[in-house]
Formats: sequence, C-alpha cells, structure tokens
Amino acid sequence: MKEILRRQAQVAIILLPLVLVACLGGRSSPTHFYMLSPFSPLQTGTFPATKEARIHIGLETVVVAEYLNRNQIVVNLDNTVYRLAEFNQWAEPLSNNLTRVLQQNLTNLLRDDSIDVFVASQSSIPFDYRLEIDVIRLDGNLADQATLVAQWALLEGEEDKVKLMRRSQYQEPAADNTYKALVLAKSRTVEKLSREIAADIKKALGSR
Repeated sequence: MKEILRRQAQVAIILLPLVLVACLGGRSSPTHFYMLSPFSPLQTGTFPATKEARIHIGLETVVVAEYLNRNQIVVNLDNTVYRLAEFNQWAEPLSNNLTRVLQQNLTNLLRDDSIDVFVASQSSIPFDYRLEIDVIRLDGNLADQATLVAQWALLEGEEDKVKLMRRSQYQEPAADNTYKALVLAKSRTVEKLSREIAADIKKALGSR
C-alpha cells in the first residue's frame, strides 16, 4: 500500500508542471521583428561631379515622437485609442532605422545632382548644410493605412541659418491585415517624404 501511494505521489509531482503550463495557456507567441526599408533606385547613366564640386549635407539623427519611442509597433485604433503590439516589434530603435533609410533614399535621389547626404554623427566630412527631421506621427491600423507626419528643416552648416522649413504628411494603404503590410506601407510614406525633401533641396540649392 505504501509503495502504491509513493508512486502516485511521484506521478503527481511529474504532472504538476504540465498542469500549470496548461492553466497558464501554454507557450507564449513568438515575437516578430520588423524594419523600415529604403526604396530600390533606378540605375542612371549620369556621372557624378568631382569631389570638390559636390555639396555635402549632414542628416542629423531623426527625432521621433515619444509615443513611438519604444520597441513595440504602435497601432492606432481610432486616433484616440492606441495599442502596443507586444509580439510585433522594431528590430532596432525607430529613430536609428528612420535615419538610415532616409539617408539611403536621399543619397539615391540626390547623387546625380552633385549632392551627398551623410549621417552627421557618422562622418567627419565638413557639411555645407544640416538636415533636421522630426517625426511627429508614424502609425496606422491593420488592413487600414499608415500615416506619416514630419517637420523638417535644411540649415546652413556653420550659421544654422534656415534655408528650408516644411511640414509634410503622407498616407499609404496597408495591403492586408498583417504587420508586414503595415510596415511596408510605412516604408512607402518614408519614400514619399524622401522624394519631397530631395525635390525641395534641388530647387533650393540649384543656383549654387
């Protein structure tokens, strides 16, 4: 009898963790990580100007609104209620991702116009101008649309004199109800912002 009770106790000890896992809902969902991506440029046949003739612009690290300054992707449910996607997160700080994508986009858009864009904190090259970008909003809802609102300014390198100052807003539809589709829509809004900034810079610096 004692042997039977001892075996029953051993079985109970073995089964207890399994019961606890089942009660707690089993394994948690895996976390998925995402990054914004630059657009793919078309190859052109123009030749760059000599190094001495080129204009150098230093892109400061992009500043993002505090509600975006987190690992989780922010879902805007109705412009009043927001949800943090605990299992769908950015693979790196959003400000770093935005800075790199904008630098790559602008480089591709301005290279053939004798204008080079560098990340200011990563380059020792003296800049003719500085580009500052504040992202006020970059959110959206699944199966809906992504919205980007940004303020940006082009400043003369040494004097900090404002050459350009703009406020931009773009929206792009998400193809389906996945986080990948939402992130891709956000990347397209960043591309639109890049194209606007590049076009305005070309006009402003065309007479140099």
